[in-house]
Amino acid sequence: MNSVRVIKLVALAGATVLMGAGAFMAQDGLTTLALERQQAAQVQARLEAARRLLPEMDKREALSRSVKEVTAKVNETGFDPAQWGERRIRRTPAAVSRVEAAQFLSELRAGGRGALFVADSFELATVSKEAGLFTPPAAGDQGLTLGVTGTLHFKTAAVAADRP
Repeated sequence: MNSVRVIKLVALAGATVLMGAGAFMAQDGLTTLALERQQAAQVQARLEAARRLLPEMDKREALSRSVKEVTAKVNETGFDPAQWGERRIRRTPAAVSRVEAAQFLSELRAGGRGALFVADSFELATVSKEAGLFTPPAAGDQGLTLGVTGTLHFKTAAVAADRP
C-alpha cells in the first residue's frame, strides 16, 4: 500500500507542478495579451490620426501640383520677376468729375501689357442719388466719388532697354 500511496503522491506532485506551470504560462499569456491589446489600441489611434490627416495631405498635394503648373506656365512665358517693379497706389475716396475719373482710370491701364494693377479696394459711386454710373450725366450731375488702393506692377526691363 505504501507504493500505491507514493504513486498517488508523485501523481499529485506532478499534477501540482503541471498546474503551477499552466498557471504561470496563463499569467504570461494574459500579460502578453494585455501588451498586444495596448499596442493594437496605439496602432488604431495612429491609423485614425492618419485618416484624419489624409484630406489635408490631398489638399497639399493638389496645391503642390498647382504650384508646379503655374511655375511651368511662368517659365513658358519667360516671366522674370527681376524685370518687374511695383508701386503702391492710394487715392482716398473724394468727389471728382467724370472726366477726372476716366482720366485716372485710363492712367492705371496706360502701361498696356507691361503693367498690371491689382486693387485691394476700389470705390466708384455717384454723388447724386438719381445719377447712374452707366448712364449719361444729367444737367445737375455732381460727379463721382473715386477711391482706389492697390499695387501697380510694371515691367522695368522694357524701360531699361529703351534707354541708351
